[in-house]
Amino acid sequence: MYPVNNSSSNGSYTQGNYPESKEKFEVEILSYLQKIQRRWKPALAVFLLTAGSIGLASVFLTTKYQAGGKILFEPQDNLTDLGNPSNDLQSLTVGATPLVSQKEILTSSPILQKTIDQLSLTDAEGEPLTPEKMTKKLKADLVGASDVIEITYEDKDPQIASNVVNTLMNIFLENKIANNQKDTESADFFVESQLPQVEKRLEEYESILQNIRERNNIVDLTQEKRVLVQEIGTLNRQISAIGAQLQGAKAQTGALSQELGLSLEQAISANQLGRTPIVQSIVTELGNTESQLSQERQRFNDNHPEIVSLLDTKASLRRELQQQIAQKVGSNVQISDGLLQSDLGQKENPLERFISLKIDELSLQQQFASMNDYQQAYLQRAKELPRLEKEEQEAIRKVENIRTTYENLLNTQVELDILQNKQTANARIIEPAIAPEKGSSGQLALMALGILSGLLLSNLTAIILDKQDRSLKNISEVKKKLPYKVLGIIPENKFAKREDGIMVQQDPDSYTSEIYRMIQANLKFMTSQRPPKVILVTSSIPGEGKSTVTANLAAAISQLGRKVLLIDGDLRKASQHQLWGVSNQKGVKELLTEKIALNQITQQPMPNMDLLTSGEIISNPLSLLDSLEMSELVAKARREYDLILIDAPPLPVTADVLTLSKLVDGIMFVSRPGVVEHESAELAQETLISTGQKVLGMVINGVDPKEFDRYSYCARYGKSYFSRSTNNNVERSKALTV
Repeated sequence: MYPVNNSSSNGSYTQGNYPESKEKFEVEILSYLQKIQRRWKPALAVFLLTAGSIGLASVFLTTKYQAGGKILFEPQDNLTDLGNPSNDLQSLTVGATPLVSQKEILTSSPILQKTIDQLSLTDAEGEPLTPEKMTKKLKADLVGASDVIEITYEDKDPQIASNVVNTLMNIFLENKIANNQKDTESADFFVESQLPQVEKRLEEYESILQNIRERNNIVDLTQEKRVLVQEIGTLNRQISAIGAQLQGAKAQTGALSQELGLSLEQAISANQLGRTPIVQSIVTELGNTESQLSQERQRFNDNHPEIVSLLDTKASLRRELQQQIAQKVGSNVQISDGLLQSDLGQKENPLERFISLKIDELSLQQQFASMNDYQQAYLQRAKELPRLEKEEQEAIRKVENIRTTYENLLNTQVELDILQNKQTANARIIEPAIAPEKGSSGQLALMALGILSGLLLSNLTAIILDKQDRSLKNISEVKKKLPYKVLGIIPENKFAKREDGIMVQQDPDSYTSEIYRMIQANLKFMTSQRPPKVILVTSSIPGEGKSTVTANLAAAISQLGRKVLLIDGDLRKASQHQLWGVSNQKGVKELLTEKIALNQITQQPMPNMDLLTSGEIISNPLSLLDSLEMSELVAKARREYDLILIDAPPLPVTADVLTLSKLVDGIMFVSRPGVVEHESAELAQETLISTGQKVLGMVINGVDPKEFDRYSYCARYGKSYFSRSTNNNVERSKALTV
């Protein structure tokens, strides 16, 4: 028996020998092969029709010859493209290559028409060949990542094929040379028309630049900026030094002015007054009088006539000196006698020192003011430099641009003079076409295409037809649609002696019989408390083998020594009496209506097993199944039998299952791949949910043997094991008979 994962609600298999990913892959491959197997007839028909039709068409193909040549494109001194810094082929669109444009020109209608006219090409009807028809036989392809284009042409005549390719390449090169000459002439005319205009503009901009420099005294702004920074720095330092000196001089002159009580003008006047003879004599006499007065006071007092006379003389001299001061210096100015002395020896006269310091102060003030003026002038120039520099740079840039354009035009004019006599293009033929010796009809390629198309269409046909089939086709689809625990998987009855019948009864040692015994074991041990005693067996639709499964399961359980009652609950379309080959004259209907004892109406087709057939077929058996007698029948059977199996009608067909489900401990569901459809399975699942009864599990019946073997290594081993066991038993039986 295969392994069954009873812990999973969806009944999935646990395969210890195969990884899950490999199992999934195998399931997909098997599903695809099963679709092909199921629809092999229409698939084969489509394959033969497709491959045969295309193969027949290949017979009528004629041999054609293909000739080819190659053109190499080189970098071009494209002087006609003024202002283009690159000499290589260039494209205007991102992602495109220049060779694509050359390829389009090569296969353009004007080039093709010239080739047709030159070779007088005609079609199959003898009419002149058109560029459209020629394009179908002509190919131009880029050769890898190189700058080469390969041209091929196909024709029945190999010589025509090679002539077309060579003529087409020559016409293309001639066309490029003509276009280059035309472009050169246009460029030369453009240059000659532009030179006078550009030269005039150059002179205008040069004159503007010269005026800017003369107006603003510009020689070299860069050098001037550097010198100006240095000069401003030097001036700042000098101004700081002179300012310090000026402050010191002001302090000294201020102190002397306060000490003398004279201004600069008064000091100069007093100094000049002291140098006059009159003042010098007065000062001398005052000095002598003071000397005599000092000597006489040592001998006499102040009242002595001599002293009084000297005092009068002194007063008179002072009045005279004050008159001189008032006349020369000022009336209210007081000057000491010492300041008016001109000969003081080595001692410096205060008036002369005051005058000298004041003169130095005035000189420093003049220097300070002059340097400030220079500083302001330099700063003003420094402020104007950025504007002047910008103005000059703009003028220089315009002059340089115009001069560059002018020089380029002059150089281009010289080069264009050379190009006018040049008769070459930037492309050349590196491989001319040669007339091919062997041709090709394309039969093999067309036949291969027919086979591939046939395979594709045949597979597509099988898949589409299988897709239209709404049945659940294999175990995986059944498990996905019906998420019940799988109690067992039963293969198609390949071991039975006849198509119908009870396999367990006919061959109890077979592997199929062992599967039924494993189903009863799963039912028995599915709960640790109390195993189900009354089980209703149903399916989605008729034809899924529900009755056969029920009969074989009853036989398998009875062979284990348990007492089993099999009730045929399908009172509309009974089948258990046919399977067991017994009479159906009396059964459930008579038991419920005529009140016959259960042991009197049951039949025993096998030891430990009683069969209660349906009895007389009636049109509306629901009243009997929903009666009290039916409930009492089930209750009595619970006491007398170890297990009761009720073979009920399919779920969506009648309401009988809903009525019988109230009397049982659980429902066992039977499903058969290839028979049950998606919609029927969904309806059956909804009906099971509405009953509220426990679904014990599901038996998948009538599985293809190959699919059954794939699902479990144990299945292959079990069949082999039971096959050898059965053969040995048969041989022993024959030996005993002999």
